[in-house]
Formats: sequence, structure tokens, C-alpha cells
Amino acid sequence: MEEHKDPKEGLEPRERTDQEYSFLQETIKNERGGKRKGFFRMAGLGLVFGVFASFSFSALRPTMDRVFQKDPQQITIPQEDEEEQGEEEAPSQETVQQTLDADSYRQMQQSLTLIATEANKAVVEVVGVQQDQDWTEGSGDSKNSVSGLIVADNGRELLILGKSSVVKDAQELQVIFVDGQSCEATLKKSDGNLGFAVYAVNRAEIGESTWSRIKTATLGSSSAVTKGDIAIVLGKPFGYAGAMGFGSIASGKNVYDSVDGQYRLINTDIAGVKSGSGFVVNMKGEIIALIDQSVADEESKELIAGYGITDVKDIIECLSNGHGVPYIGIHGVDVTEEIEQQGIPKGVYVKEVEPDSPAMAAGIQCGDIITSIGGTDVATYAAYHSVLMDERSGRKVVIKGQRQGADGYVDIEFGVTIGSKE
Repeated sequence: MEEHKDPKEGLEPRERTDQEYSFLQETIKNERGGKRKGFFRMAGLGLVFGVFASFSFSALRPTMDRVFQKDPQQITIPQEDEEEQGEEEAPSQETVQQTLDADSYRQMQQSLTLIATEANKAVVEVVGVQQDQDWTEGSGDSKNSVSGLIVADNGRELLILGKSSVVKDAQELQVIFVDGQSCEATLKKSDGNLGFAVYAVNRAEIGESTWSRIKTATLGSSSAVTKGDIAIVLGKPFGYAGAMGFGSIASGKNVYDSVDGQYRLINTDIAGVKSGSGFVVNMKGEIIALIDQSVADEESKELIAGYGITDVKDIIECLSNGHGVPYIGIHGVDVTEEIEQQGIPKGVYVKEVEPDSPAMAAGIQCGDIITSIGGTDVATYAAYHSVLMDERSGRKVVIKGQRQGADGYVDIEFGVTIGSKE
């Protein structure tokens, strides 16, 4: 052993024996070894604990989510500023000469497929299970199902928009996600005017692998759609779920007259089935229309058409929050300048009143002119719809207008309790 010198000055060094420093050597040796072993022991225990905690959390997460569910958040669908859309632009007289070969076509097809595949993560199938029916065995049109779209997540439920037709006579509702996994769903709210509904799936029931493969849809703008734009259709437009098709916009100018409002239609040149459902997507992967073949002209029933997304965003918001879509029950039309010249006041001309509607109960008649709702002036049918959608079912409002009498038009006023049609 190496000799140790006495650190004290002025003292003569004396001979040391190994026995005198044996305690010091032993202490140093054990201290260093103990720290090293203790570190690795703690690291190993930490690793084991971390792995165990991870697996435990994954296994218990559905249960914990069910027990400690948060209150659902209010859903807000961003509305677009009202825009005046001009006539569709005529094709430019200038033509660009471009040679397209098989590779060009293949690249274009691959690009469209990538866009469609990403957008398809938000598309599901909503199945209405009827009594004594094995819904897992049905296929195509034989299955009572429609396409659904993941439109929001309120923190407790995943909210899915789809046609309400599957609810009738259904004993149970199932949602099948893009990865093939299914979850039980409930009807949150439906609208009897356009026939849409929002379905809810408990977030805690959705598996981790499914979460990694789905997403909430991006809602685009149908106001900017023009003839000739590329159109992608997803869902069940051809009679079977999980379909994908490509084509172009045939028109974005047609309008569907409905109760309490008008809705712009998006028409495509893509052939589908009369019972088809699904969604039209643009090149950005945004939803621009909700497919509904019932709104297509009789001559073009086989070409896919649907409601422009811009005009139904307020309906989606109402249904997502569990509110009924406000309903008064009139079919109206704008009083244009030409009509005004015939002595008819400016406002919304009532063409028809729905039977058993709040409008009929209040005494509104065909030929009446509506000029304000709840103190807000409405000069057009679009303005009427916008003001109505800011109200809530069950609320009483004052509707003012004019009615033709023996000596011309006179002021009229009605107290209307707003309803909802499911």
C-alpha cells in the first residue's frame, strides 16, 4: 500500500500500518460502489414503474374518462361573411397547349387520391340497427346506413353529421370508423327540414388505434365554388360505404327553396345512386357540400348533388349543441325592385305557410309581407333566415309586416313562438 503523509506541518512522519487505515479504505470502497449500484437500482425501478404506469394508464383510460368526464364544450362553427357571388366566369379565350401523357395522368390521379385519403379520415358510416338484424352482415344498399362526417369534439363526445333517415325503426345506432372499428352512438339532435342529424359517440369508447387514424373534418366554403372545379366525392354516393370518386363541378348556382330559407346547391358531373349519401371535397381537402340526391332535378337524379356547406353551417352548429333548428314555417321570396313597382312593399313575400306550423298558429297568411323579426329588419329571404337562426326554439318573438286590405297595405304584427321540426 502507498504510504500516506501526515498533512500537518512540523510533525515528523511516522510509520503507518495498513491496519490503521483499513477503515478508511473500506469506507471509500463501499461508498463508491454503493452509489453506483444504488443509481442503477433506482433507474431500473423507475423504468419498471414507468412501463407499468404507461400500461395501467392505457388500460384504465376508458374507465377514467367515463368517471371523470368533463362538461361538454359549446361548439362554434365559424360562419362566413355574406358575399355577393357574381356570374360564373366564362372560360378564357386563351388556351394553353400542354401535352399530357400517361405519367401526367398517373401523377394527377395520385395527387387526388392523397387528398381524398386524408379527407376520408373524417368520414364514417352511421348504421341504424333494426330489430333482429345482424348489421355486421349487411352490405351496400341492403344495409340501413348513411355516410357520416366528424364535425366536432366537445370534450365528452365525438359529434358526427349525417342524414337522419337511419334513425327510423332503429333499435340501436352504430358508427363505423375509417379503420373498421365500430362504436355505439346516440342521436343528439335532428332537423326535419333538411333531414340531417348529429350523432354522438362517447370519446371514452374510442380506442387509441382509432384515434390515431381519424380526424375532424375541415369545412370549406361553397360560395367560392365555380363550374369546372375539381370535385372529390366520399362516403356512400354509389350505394356502398367507403367509396371515392373524382369529377368536376357542373354548377354552383342552383338554389333549393326550403322552409324558412334557401340553400345553394352544388351539382357535379359524377354519376351516383338516388339513395346516395356522402360529401363533396375540394382540392384543399375541405368539405364543400353535403350530398342529398333528393334535391337534384328529376332529369339529373343520377348525378351527384348536395347542399353547399356555407348555407348549412349554422344548422350544423345548432344540432351539435343539442339545439333544435329554429322553425317558423313559411316559404318566402324576395320582393325585388320590379315587384315593388307593382305596389308591393319591400320585404319577404309569403308564398306558402306550412300546416300546423308556428306561423300558421300565429295567423300569418299567404300574401303577407314580413319586414322584421324580433326588432331586426329583414328585407330579403336570406336576411330572414339569418335572423331566425340566431333565435332559439321556444322563444317568443314579434314578427311585423304588412297585409293587403281594401285600401292598400296595412301594418300587421304577430307574436310567434319559435319551434323546431324534428
